[in-house]
Amino acid sequence: MKSKTPDYERSGHKIEEHLKNLEYAINESSIVAMTDVKGTITYVNEKFCEISKYSREELLGRDHAILNSGYHSKGFIRNLWRTIANGEVWNGEIRNKAKDGSYYWVETTIVPFIGEDEKPYQYIAIRKDISDRKEALDLIENERAKAMYAGKMAALGEMAGGIAHELGNPLGALRGRIELLQMQIESGDLDEKYANDICNKVLELTDKMSKIIRGLRSYSRDGSKDPFSQVDILELVSGVVDFSTEKFRKGAIKVNLVKPKNRVVIQAREAEIGQVIVNLLSNACDALQVNKEGDRFITIEIKEINSHISVSVSDNGPGIPDEILDKIFTQYFTTKPVGEGTGLGLSISKTIVESHMGELKVDSGPKGTEFVVILPRNPE
Repeated sequence: MKSKTPDYERSGHKIEEHLKNLEYAINESSIVAMTDVKGTITYVNEKFCEISKYSREELLGRDHAILNSGYHSKGFIRNLWRTIANGEVWNGEIRNKAKDGSYYWVETTIVPFIGEDEKPYQYIAIRKDISDRKEALDLIENERAKAMYAGKMAALGEMAGGIAHELGNPLGALRGRIELLQMQIESGDLDEKYANDICNKVLELTDKMSKIIRGLRSYSRDGSKDPFSQVDILELVSGVVDFSTEKFRKGAIKVNLVKPKNRVVIQAREAEIGQVIVNLLSNACDALQVNKEGDRFITIEIKEINSHISVSVSDNGPGIPDEILDKIFTQYFTTKPVGEGTGLGLSISKTIVESHMGELKVDSGPKGTEFVVILPRNPE
């Protein structure tokens, strides 16, 4: 079977002219650059000069470090070069810095040209300006951050009375013991053992208050821009439980914290994971208010699962009806009366967990509800 003759040959056009037409189409639609194997720029088209604000003379003979915005990590750049040096095509999004100091985003494809020795001898990069799209995504992210803050402040306001109570009790006990110690000192009848007992109790109370304050501080601020750091999961969960104690007491709720055998540390944003735990505990408390009779229980369990960990929060409430179970992670969806819920807690929690490369699951039935947070030890 004979192959079909290309249109440009049948019409008498030369291959060179056809290639020029292709080059013209690419140059009109894309930002194009070519470099040698060392990364030195050997060719740029007009669109490259327009978006970078550099002239062709300023770019030729330089490498792409001239456009480095400082946004991407060294690991990101190493991976890019490793890919193309191995003769593979690289695709991704890069933020560059123009000559005037402005930033722009480009969707980039870098294609290596392979020589007879099967090694790259030059690279061609074809880019598309996506700055407007990235700006729109940033606006969406800002709105999400505002929604997260609103949900966080709503939960914090709900807990404020309990937090004041949790700090007020140890403060009162602390003052009382110090006054007793002071009276003994003034009377000249200081019992060394009694004084030592008082000092130990004072240290215990200050440690408790520090833990509450640390948990509150970690939860109340915006941690969405924090770098990932080492987080002791048991310490984090215990802190949240401590400053929620008054809410448990008012609801006559018994809390059981099942601790792991070993210390469990993961890479995470502490403030964000703290917010997830607060939301899950708050929802469990609300669910248990439906139980008019019988004991009310919340069980928190931390487990190690190979390269992941899980934190489960379960209650013995009435469960979530099947007809709304698939809606509970939807933003602004709430079953609470108007003014009593934002409908943001679970949707925000799911977003936070997924940003940590984890998963938030729910299992509910007539005997209660269990939420399980699964997180990798190291999201990278």
